[in-house]
Amino acid sequence: MKPVKLVMSAFGSYAGKETIDFADASQGVFLITGDTGAGKTTIFDAITYALYDQTSGGRRDGDMMRSQYADPDVPTFVELTFLYGGKEYRIQRNPNYKRTSRRKNKEGTYTLTKENASVTLWMPDGREFPGKIREINEKIIEILGVGALQFTQIAMIAQGEFIRLLHASSKERKEIFSRIFDTNVYASLQMKLRDQSKSLYGKLEDNRKLCSHEIQGVTYLPESRYGKEWEEICEKLETSPKQILETLEHLLQEMGEREQEIRQQEAENRKQSEETAFRIRRAKELNQLFQQKTTAEEEIAARARLLTQQNQQEKEKSRRFKEFCLQLEAQLPKLSEQIAGWKNLLPKYDGLKEAQEAVLRAEKEQQASRQALEQTEEKLNEIQNMMQKAREQRGKLEEDASKIPALAETVKKLTAKQALLEEMSDTYGRVLRYGKKQKQARQEAEQALQLFQEKSRDYEEKNRSFIREQVGIIAQELIPGQPCPVCGATEHPQKAELSPHAVTEQQVEEAKKDREQADFTLNQRRENYQKAQKDWEREHSLLQQDGTRVFGDSFQPEMIKPAQKECLAGLQQASAVLEEAQKQEKRLKQQEKKQEKLSEEQAMCQQQKEELVKKQYEAALAWETSRQALELIQKELPFPQVCELKRHLERAGQEKLSLENKKAAAETALQKLRQDIAESQGILAEQQKNQKLLLRQLEGKEPAELEELSEYSRQLEGEAKGLEKEKLKLAAGKAANQRARRQLAKLYQERTALKQQYELVSNLDKTANGNLPQHIRLDFQTYVQRRYFRTIIGEANRRLVKMNGNQFMLRCREVEQLGRQGEAGLDLDVYDLVTDKVRDVKTLSGGESFLAALSMALGMADVIQNTAGRVHLDTMFIDEGFGSLDEEARDRAIAILNELAGNTRLVGIISHVTELKEQMDRKLIVKKTEKGSRVKWEAES
Repeated sequence: MKPVKLVMSAFGSYAGKETIDFADASQGVFLITGDTGAGKTTIFDAITYALYDQTSGGRRDGDMMRSQYADPDVPTFVELTFLYGGKEYRIQRNPNYKRTSRRKNKEGTYTLTKENASVTLWMPDGREFPGKIREINEKIIEILGVGALQFTQIAMIAQGEFIRLLHASSKERKEIFSRIFDTNVYASLQMKLRDQSKSLYGKLEDNRKLCSHEIQGVTYLPESRYGKEWEEICEKLETSPKQILETLEHLLQEMGEREQEIRQQEAENRKQSEETAFRIRRAKELNQLFQQKTTAEEEIAARARLLTQQNQQEKEKSRRFKEFCLQLEAQLPKLSEQIAGWKNLLPKYDGLKEAQEAVLRAEKEQQASRQALEQTEEKLNEIQNMMQKAREQRGKLEEDASKIPALAETVKKLTAKQALLEEMSDTYGRVLRYGKKQKQARQEAEQALQLFQEKSRDYEEKNRSFIREQVGIIAQELIPGQPCPVCGATEHPQKAELSPHAVTEQQVEEAKKDREQADFTLNQRRENYQKAQKDWEREHSLLQQDGTRVFGDSFQPEMIKPAQKECLAGLQQASAVLEEAQKQEKRLKQQEKKQEKLSEEQAMCQQQKEELVKKQYEAALAWETSRQALELIQKELPFPQVCELKRHLERAGQEKLSLENKKAAAETALQKLRQDIAESQGILAEQQKNQKLLLRQLEGKEPAELEELSEYSRQLEGEAKGLEKEKLKLAAGKAANQRARRQLAKLYQERTALKQQYELVSNLDKTANGNLPQHIRLDFQTYVQRRYFRTIIGEANRRLVKMNGNQFMLRCREVEQLGRQGEAGLDLDVYDLVTDKVRDVKTLSGGESFLAALSMALGMADVIQNTAGRVHLDTMFIDEGFGSLDEEARDRAIAILNELAGNTRLVGIISHVTELKEQMDRKLIVKKTEKGSRVKWEAES
């Protein structure tokens, strides 16, 4: 990686936009120098930040790099153009910071707004790399092949970083080398071996668990000869597979033998069950005959009792039937005569119905006439009341309508006054604004006057000083023996001396220009003040004129707002009253029309009333005539209504029919009872015949005892169920054991193959990952990296012995001296060439440590460049450290760096050492000012 151009904007100590073109120092060694705190290290920070979103020292993050000297509207960013592998990349990155907003807020001022962090990467083909901050950071690491920590240790050694490079642990160096030399392939191999070993071990464990599960699931007979042996196998799982399978085979043989025994027992049980069932059936048939004999005796006795009861009932019912027939012969003739008489009266009720309907019609007509008359009278009264109210309302409406002209005039005056007050309020607002502008313009004019006075005094002082210094200038040109151009004297015993801080003519001219500029500004500010004064006076005069017209001589601007509120309230009230009066005027016209309509309705109602009175009299006369005719008809009839006559006829007919039905029912019941007696006599004879037959069949026999046979049958049934249950359980256990035998045979076969694979892979895993017992913890990747490390140390020592005068050299710690705890293998020691002893690298002094770290960085750069890897670092930056060296060591170090740089590499050094400034031809000067730092190249010929 080689930088081409670096642009910093409002970054660190740089307030504006600073550009460093590294084309002026594309190869070789150059010096970065400047005042303390000017921002030399910030250049390294900017490069590291642009690439990795971190600073070179790691002590400040990007959010802290916003320049305190920058104006709020200046953006903060770093843009780096660099070459890598012959291709040019460009990256621009900015942190989170606050800047001035581009738009004003509601108050008309600019506020600070947050600018979020962002990064953009342009690829060699000019296209923008797609992705967010995290993706671009990962892409940079992919391009360069190293992360921020590795970059600061091998390409950009910041203040204090050379010690970290020298004192880095094996773990840290391992991470650096894995990226630089692409040794992750060995780590991947280690990881694959570890994962494969774990996987095989897990498969062995799974196999063991499956075997244990199958063994635990095996069952055996309670009386098994091999049960105890199998229990011992379950407790000791290390039993040989052969013994386990043989024992399991014995258990299966026992189960087969027991199955045969159960089949024989089931056959014997079935035979005994069939014999017992036959005996039970014969016993049940005999007991059933005895039960039939008992039932027949009970039925014969019951039937004899029933026949006796039926004979008694027949005698009683015959007697009651004869008595009922005698009563019926006396009632039926009278009832028939009464029914015939009522039927002859039915035609006379037709005239009664007509007379009743005539009376009802007359009543309805009379009632309708009365209701119509009442409604007409009510409506007439209502119309009279409405006319009275209308007369009263009309008077009130006429009174309200008479006020409309006066109210309209009041509204007109208040509207004009409100408009004038609003105009005065606007004028007062302008007076206040112009007053503020006038005050501001006066202050600006006073400030401009003060500045002009200061510039005038400065010019006058410098001019006077310049004139005074002319004497000293002339005195410097005086030659002994030659006349003075002022006084003509040829001797000059006491010459005027030139002040060490003499004012130049250029300074006088600049002071004069400053005074003229201040005078121009003063005139502008005075014109602005005069214009603001005129604007204020114009608006103030208008306000006073209108105020005097409205409020009189006592007018004050504060009176405007209360007057506006009062006027607005009065205007709203007057407008509301006027609007209501106009509505009342409309109502008055409507009321007049309503009165005319009511008068017409009153006349019509009066005419209707007279007609209804006449109609009501006629209806009353018709009703009285109909009523008298109805009374004459009702006196001749036994019932007032024909419906009552019909009810009596219906009731008499039902009574006659009921008597006839009762007679028929009694006769039928008597016949049914006589039939039942005959049937009972036949059934009794049949039962007595069957009883004699049963007695002949059971002669000489006794009832059988079924309980003992049933108990024995239940016992046989229980034994059969027990055998069936045992058979099913035995079959399930045997099937499970057979499956377990097959599974165990398969699992043991798999275990043999897994054991062979695991032993091989486990040994490879322990060897590759440095976990062999009684051996040094040195993994495969570290073993490979030690080769690179030794090569780096060799390259470093090639320069180190030159720089330290053959005092000491670096050495990779031998395997025998490595510890057994933690990661090791890339540890660094110092071999003292003078004492021929090895010591820890941390025993080096500050200067020695710097030389050693510098040599390590240079050696690493050489190895990286010469290795067929993908990391190419053609640039190295060194921040301080040379101050700890004596002159001889410093000269040797610079010579080595010049040799390293050659024509292809770029080496940048930050240093305050004066001698380095004299030694370096190319220098990047960082200058500190009150407005931030500036940077420029300076080359000496």
